[in-house]
Amino acid sequence: MNYNFSTLNDRDLEELTRDLLSKKLSIDFQSFKPGPDQGIDLRYSTFNDENEIVVQVKHYRNSGIGKLKQDLKKIELPKIISLAPKRYIFCTSLPLSPSDKDKIKEICYPYILSTSDVIGNEDLNKWLQDYPEIQERHFKLWLSSIDIIKKILRNGIKGRSEFYEEKILKEITLYVPNKTHNDAVNVLNVNHFLLITGSPGIGKSTLANMLTYQLLAEGFELIYVREITEAEEAFTSNKKQVFYFDDFLGAITLDLYSSKNADSAIVNFIDRVRNDKHKRLILTCRTTILNQAKNISDKIENSDIDISNYEVKVENYTDWNKARILYNHLYLSDLSNEQQLVFFQNDFHWKVIKHRYYNPRLIQGITKKNNIIDSGFSEKYVLDILNTPQKIWEKPFNVQISKISRLLLLTMYSLGGGIYYITDERLRESFNARIANEIISNNFQRNGNEYNSALKELVGGFIIRTVDKNQVRYNFFNPSIEDFLFDYFENSIEEYFQVLESAVYFEQFKYRITINKKKNEKRIDFSNKSIKRKLYKLFKRKEDNLKGYHSSNSQFGILSTIIRLFVENEGEKEIIEKINSLDILYLSWDDRSILTEILNYISENNLESQIDNLAELIKVLSKDIPSYYLIQQFSNLINANPQFYDIINDKDNDDYFNEIQHNINNSWEIVSDDFINDTNGIDNVTDKDELHEIIKKRKEEAFLINKNIGLKSSPIIIEYDFDISSQIEVNEEKNKNDNIEIQEYYNNDKNEILDINRLFNSKSTIVKLL
Repeated sequence: MNYNFSTLNDRDLEELTRDLLSKKLSIDFQSFKPGPDQGIDLRYSTFNDENEIVVQVKHYRNSGIGKLKQDLKKIELPKIISLAPKRYIFCTSLPLSPSDKDKIKEICYPYILSTSDVIGNEDLNKWLQDYPEIQERHFKLWLSSIDIIKKILRNGIKGRSEFYEEKILKEITLYVPNKTHNDAVNVLNVNHFLLITGSPGIGKSTLANMLTYQLLAEGFELIYVREITEAEEAFTSNKKQVFYFDDFLGAITLDLYSSKNADSAIVNFIDRVRNDKHKRLILTCRTTILNQAKNISDKIENSDIDISNYEVKVENYTDWNKARILYNHLYLSDLSNEQQLVFFQNDFHWKVIKHRYYNPRLIQGITKKNNIIDSGFSEKYVLDILNTPQKIWEKPFNVQISKISRLLLLTMYSLGGGIYYITDERLRESFNARIANEIISNNFQRNGNEYNSALKELVGGFIIRTVDKNQVRYNFFNPSIEDFLFDYFENSIEEYFQVLESAVYFEQFKYRITINKKKNEKRIDFSNKSIKRKLYKLFKRKEDNLKGYHSSNSQFGILSTIIRLFVENEGEKEIIEKINSLDILYLSWDDRSILTEILNYISENNLESQIDNLAELIKVLSKDIPSYYLIQQFSNLINANPQFYDIINDKDNDDYFNEIQHNINNSWEIVSDDFINDTNGIDNVTDKDELHEIIKKRKEEAFLINKNIGLKSSPIIIEYDFDISSQIEVNEEKNKNDNIEIQEYYNNDKNEILDINRLFNSKSTIVKLL
């Protein structure tokens, strides 16, 4: 592999040079003490001479050989004379011709003993070939080689449109590998899936991206997932695939009842990936959202695979990691020298590194020129941003984008919550409705191309555009934008009323607002009585023209919205009338979730005796159930409500009981293979008797699901014949391939304080900024 070292900053290059020289010369080079470098980056000391060998490392990738020779003569040579080392080695990432080496030796005579002590690009690349273990240890270097980048682009382009070379190289340059990275690689290789949790902005997506790049470089094909059904559809046997599911439980609002039973679907898909040596699954999620999921979902909380055991938390950045992240962002920053200097004086870097709200996303924000007010950049400004992180989006939102783009962002926010992406069709329709309302309410003058103009302005800065299978999708660039928009609406409820005036979907009411505010809940607070009345009047005016994302039954959407928001306003009598008027012939997946929600409402409010069509609603829900976890959900619903149970098991209505039994039997016919093959432990056991016992217990679980409804066990489960011998063969082969060596990327014996001070106190860096 041939490297130009462009993804390494000056400190990265220094560490690489230290490792290579230590190996080449079989001596231990040490980084120099903190403070101005005095012409020393690395040195080898003996009892007789502290400066036995002195090494200077210079990048000069943006300056060239002429500038290098000039600085060497005017700036570095006086330092060399003062140090008087026995041997002086000079290293640069620039390519050097023989005449270049001769000139550098001449400048530094008599301290450079030979041109072999003048190290250039070619020398570094040769040593990396000679010592591949060093190449592997320097993860960022290996990942940025031309051959590897080509592999990443080739395997990733189908899965995610924003995988382009410039972005990948920049992300590699900024990245700071740490112990978390090593742990993540280990867990991913051993278990085939990885759940990365953490607070917003802590680096979940960055870690996931770097792991994905590694896998793409190893020949895996990327499947970028926004709904778990997409992963199921793309799953191809005997093909190396990595499924990347960013923010898999929703960036802001978790509503498991309305997310297509994502809890069970994800748990089942994880099991499927664990059983296939050719597959990897990477999921990210906010810690708070995962905790909410566990509180809401029995499937996640009590999962057989014990999902918590595979969490990788990324909050454990050391001070050294934090310092390197800050330094790397400044190294590539477009801030002026005067603005960058703020971080290099008065030990201000320690105030940033030690700040209680430090996170990589904020560092990215405060080192990006477009996000700051030039005249106000100071220590106080930086600390203010750290104390109030959402402020980083104030200038971009209020000043740098047009009004039409702001309207699109506000509309897009209203469409989020229970889905993982926003389709072009939904966003376009909702945005056009907002523009139509602006024309009527505010005399807006349209030019006919507002939608595309706004997207052109926003894509890449505020939102991400993904094209997959001829479908265009959008999501926010990162969750902090949603946090900003949440605060924006919280401080201006009237602005969200403007959104709802032009609402097209029930979800714009259901997912982003609440009338019963809970602690730490990121839903707009509409709990004020007068605001609730106004909201209800608006909904009643619009309800006949609203539709659901997936549901074909508008009455479901109306009922679901009323149950969530307007129980006090609508009145129990009116709600009962609406339930009794439901006429259901077919249930979509979303319809099933809503019908379950309606039945739970009936149960919680003891309304069973007042619902005329209750038996019909239960029967419809039992028919053509498309997944075993929905059969489990139906069983839990019936078992938790004695009156529902009694309706099914009424001895005077055998025909009704037989219909329910028939429906459940048919559903098990469809999902029995998935149910058995998703058994926990089935992919690890190599003892036939033990595997037989596992399958037996799994069948008993299905028997219990039916029993809780009051039904007999389904024949397909009773008679199910599992191929134990074949599974044992698969498991034995899998166990052989699961022993993966773990690479050690970093020396844990660093003296963090000394290294951090050296990073920010380098005289050469400060002089450059001055």
